[in-house]
Amino acid sequence: MSFRKKCFITLLILLAMYILIFAARTVYVFTSDTPLELVPSSSSVYSNLSSNRSFQNYASEKRVYDGLSGTQVLSQKYERIASISTRTTSFDADLAHVNKAIADAQAVVQLNNEQGLPGNRRLTRAIGVRPENYDACLDTLKSIGTLVSSTSQTTDMTYEYNQMLAQKQELEKRLESYKALRSHEGAVYEKISLEDKIIEVESQLLRQAVDLGEYSDENALCTINITLIETGNVRIAVKIGEAFRWTNSFYFPMLGGAVTFALAAIVFVKAYGLVAMLAKNVIDKKRKDKS
Repeated sequence: MSFRKKCFITLLILLAMYILIFAARTVYVFTSDTPLELVPSSSSVYSNLSSNRSFQNYASEKRVYDGLSGTQVLSQKYERIASISTRTTSFDADLAHVNKAIADAQAVVQLNNEQGLPGNRRLTRAIGVRPENYDACLDTLKSIGTLVSSTSQTTDMTYEYNQMLAQKQELEKRLESYKALRSHEGAVYEKISLEDKIIEVESQLLRQAVDLGEYSDENALCTINITLIETGNVRIAVKIGEAFRWTNSFYFPMLGGAVTFALAAIVFVKAYGLVAMLAKNVIDKKRKDKS
């Protein structure tokens, strides 16, 4: 078989594989209850929200237990974040249900992101909920539409809170020592430098007070991220486009990996053959020298 004919057959096989994968993906997109382009992945659903957030919500919990020295109270600071995705064919009605759930829980909409046109809309919100209303609000939001994904994470922040308190005490002591130096004699430039340090420490204390304020019981909140996805009218062209995009993202990296592996195997075989040939020549030469 000629080299040209081999290349032609190889191209036909690769094309047939591409068409087969594309056809299978198209069937999946049209028959699946949840098309891929409408379901946000767990790693990217709230990436835009989290990257734009300049605040965090914290809450407190007091635990009473019996220790060696009697009854003790442990105060824990924690951050609790739930993320849910729900899809709906009645976007406006379910959006009203979301708003009602937020109002009933006396929650605060801290971030809001709306995308798309009617028929293919997406709403993403970050909601701050009081700890005592967190579970009820989360259950209500999960019941809206069709739940696609749900995650919840609680992180202990007690150590970070204690570190901030220690930093605050350190800054307060430094500020007192600086202010005590005001009554001392010194050059003008020294007094100016001292005032600059006092202003700098006072600014740090103000920022520290703002950060600590997020941990206060008055501001205690837990976070619920919700994405409401409209899936009512997805056009055929959109579904075919999604199948085409997915096929390209899957097929060509796979093909590149296969070609790389094949080339590496060919290079290894050629190198092994070359080494074997050189070794054979050396052995034959030694045999001739002995004879």
